[in-house]
Amino acid sequence: MRLVKYIAIAIVNGFGVVIGIIWVAVPTTLAQPSLNYQLALSARQPERETPQSLSELYKLRDRLKVQLDNLAKTPDSAPFPAELWKSAIHRQQSQTLTQQLQNVQSQIQIEERAKYNWDDAAKLAAQAVVIGRTSNPSSATWEQSQRLWQLAINTLRLIPHDSFLADGAIDKTIEYQGNLSVATYEMQVARSVEKVRAEEEEIRERARKEQEKKEFARLEIERKEQEKKDRARKELERQEFQRQEIARQELERQELARKELERQEFQRQELARQELERQEFQRQELARQELERQELARKELERQEIERQELARKELERQELERQELARKELERQELERQELARKELERQELERNQQAASQPTPQPTATPTLAPVTPAASPPNFFFAGDTNRDGQINEQDEAGKEQWSLSKGALILFNDRNNERGKIPTWKQTKVSAPRRAAMLSQVNLTLSESFKTSQLFITADSIASPHISVFQKTGDGWQPVDISGAKPLVFSTNIVLGVEAKQFADRNWNGTVNLKATAQNNGQEIASTTIQMGVSPWMIAPNTAQVTEVQVSDRGAVNSEFISQLKQAVEPTGAQVKILQGDRTWMQDTQKNGYVQLPEKSELRQFNVAVKSNSDQEKNPPVKSTQDRDLKVFKIGNPRSLDPISQWSDGYGNLQVTPPIPGHPMGRVYYGNSGNASFNPEVLDFIQAQRIQGPPVDIDTSWLLTRQVDEILNFIPTQTPGQYVMAIASPEAGVKLLEELEGRGYGDVTINRGLSTQTTVSAALKNRALIQHNLYLQNQKLNPIVEKLKREFLLGDDQIIQVPVMFGYSGYAWWPNMVNSVPVNGKLLVSNPHGPMIDGVDYTQERLRQLLLPAGVSLSFLDDRYYQELKGNVQSATNTVRKPEERPFWQSLPNNY
Repeated sequence: MRLVKYIAIAIVNGFGVVIGIIWVAVPTTLAQPSLNYQLALSARQPERETPQSLSELYKLRDRLKVQLDNLAKTPDSAPFPAELWKSAIHRQQSQTLTQQLQNVQSQIQIEERAKYNWDDAAKLAAQAVVIGRTSNPSSATWEQSQRLWQLAINTLRLIPHDSFLADGAIDKTIEYQGNLSVATYEMQVARSVEKVRAEEEEIRERARKEQEKKEFARLEIERKEQEKKDRARKELERQEFQRQEIARQELERQELARKELERQEFQRQELARQELERQEFQRQELARQELERQELARKELERQEIERQELARKELERQELERQELARKELERQELERQELARKELERQELERNQQAASQPTPQPTATPTLAPVTPAASPPNFFFAGDTNRDGQINEQDEAGKEQWSLSKGALILFNDRNNERGKIPTWKQTKVSAPRRAAMLSQVNLTLSESFKTSQLFITADSIASPHISVFQKTGDGWQPVDISGAKPLVFSTNIVLGVEAKQFADRNWNGTVNLKATAQNNGQEIASTTIQMGVSPWMIAPNTAQVTEVQVSDRGAVNSEFISQLKQAVEPTGAQVKILQGDRTWMQDTQKNGYVQLPEKSELRQFNVAVKSNSDQEKNPPVKSTQDRDLKVFKIGNPRSLDPISQWSDGYGNLQVTPPIPGHPMGRVYYGNSGNASFNPEVLDFIQAQRIQGPPVDIDTSWLLTRQVDEILNFIPTQTPGQYVMAIASPEAGVKLLEELEGRGYGDVTINRGLSTQTTVSAALKNRALIQHNLYLQNQKLNPIVEKLKREFLLGDDQIIQVPVMFGYSGYAWWPNMVNSVPVNGKLLVSNPHGPMIDGVDYTQERLRQLLLPAGVSLSFLDDRYYQELKGNVQSATNTVRKPEERPFWQSLPNNY
């Protein structure tokens, strides 16, 4: 069969050669010369000057141009008629040379076009040769070579017959036709070979497919056999898993039953404990109420006795004043009678003299009556009215400058002096009748100094309509401080040195900016003869930061459940110089009951500081004001009304959710920050109140929507260092908590117990295997805590070296999974921290040691308190306590820029 194929291929190849020779038979190869060119040959130069190449044509053209130029320079006009033949010869020569130049230029164009075609054909031939030399050329390769040889031949045919290249073109055409025949032959051979190879490949492909079909059938049989075995194995595994699952569920059921019994027992014990606490609280409350009743009765008797004595004293003073007034009036009456008698005696004597003069004969002119001279009204320059404008603790002429314009940095200050500290009464600023100041020492003094020329005038003090409901003015008289009518209806008691006292019934808030314009006016017969105005402002309420010294730590006595905590608290606090105040039957979360702050007022000898606290709006019977042992006159006030919050956000308004930074750039008195839970942010009225103080705001909101308590003190705390004025910011870090556990497991402590003695007690490895808990905490770090850190760095201008990432982990509902060491209390160089009940490694609490290392550069001393009672209630040390801190020793107005 193959022999037949080879014979057929040989016949085809021989036939292809013959066809190629016939197909490319030489036609008329060159272009025929034109008629004009043939005629031009007759005008050629003599044979010896006939050019043989293109370069010689270029030389001949240049030589003819030179001859024509020379001939043009020779004049063709004859001076004599006999020489006219010379002019004719000159013109004939010029025409001959011009014709020759035209013929040469025409020949040059023909030769240039011939050379271009020659070069183009050579390039095509070179390409065909390169293609033909390709290793293992295919039929398509030879077909491309054939096409190029044909193009080269066609290009050579364009060379004119009368060109110098005509003979060479004929030779090249014959050569290219031979190459074309070879390419045609090779193309036919290649096509034949490719056809044979294609047939052989088709046979091999059919054989391969047949083999694949057999292999596929074998593999299919094996696969089905394997599937059968796998089904049998999986069935056995399923049965084993089902047996283990039933056993596991039984164990879980038993474990749940055990835990349920434990829970019920714990709940029973807890209810019993709560019942005992309730009974104890009721007993203590009844005892307290009885003591309060007895104390109120005693105070009432004392008050009545004091009032009786005061009334008797005032009655005696009144009688003495009346006696003195009667004596003064009697003396004035006697003096007036004496002056009247003297005047009448003078008039009588004058009348006698006139009568004697009238008896004389000399005529006298009629007397003209003379009017008594009128005393001119007093001029207003001696009318001084000012407060302590420059805040140096005294009032003098230096306080005149700038008294009309008040700012936080300059101008007379007024103190908030809430005279209504008892329960069940309306707020002071809503009372229209004011009798006397509650505490005269807290009045801001204003002096009105007059000359004697104002003795017959009436003096009035008025306040602008916006501020008048919020302030009270008193005048100091012999009978004590008397209220002043600031509506302008009732005049002051006249004196050349009038001392006034001004108090504010409330701080600046959303409805009042805290400033008042007081105007003093003098009138005679209803006409104003002098007036002046001063502007005063309420001293702003401020919160002392955690870096301030502590004078008192307050905690509620919950009975036996927190007795150990209180004992440890006293041991830690008392060596620092602060006291611990234990309150009976108060709320568990002392931090939420009130926010302790302060106000300042200048005094000549020293700065006056007053403790003022904002009280929670919860039920006052259950939440009485916490009086500090350091200041019996602690002022307590409320802001706004209680809000009805859903159970999830019920702790949002607790004052643990309102904190302040230490002094930071741009906020020399610190800046307030609070937790924002989204649906229910911190009380907006309180935030507006902070903003109205204009000294520790604007408040910065922190996302606490993911926390159980919604309070910012769960994740953020500022801790003072040993360097005065320096601090670090501790922030909760779930990622650090997870890394702490991973570090312990990596060191081989996976079986060590964490959260020792707590309801969440487990081991390091078990906690890490709870992937849901781990992922939850990593999510909190990435989505909640990291954005908070970046925001605080911008708002508080913090550096990375000022931020301490404290290891903490949170449960799914947002409570601290182990005692939260961020919820701590700085007390005079010591930090009161929750005992985290971490893993014990070589007798040392690993979590406690980690915090010590983190705070070691700050030089902070740590005291870990066992607050497991509060931990089980989802709170820690700071939430369970409250502090009274010393106010800033430097006046706030000296820390502010001018006109702030």
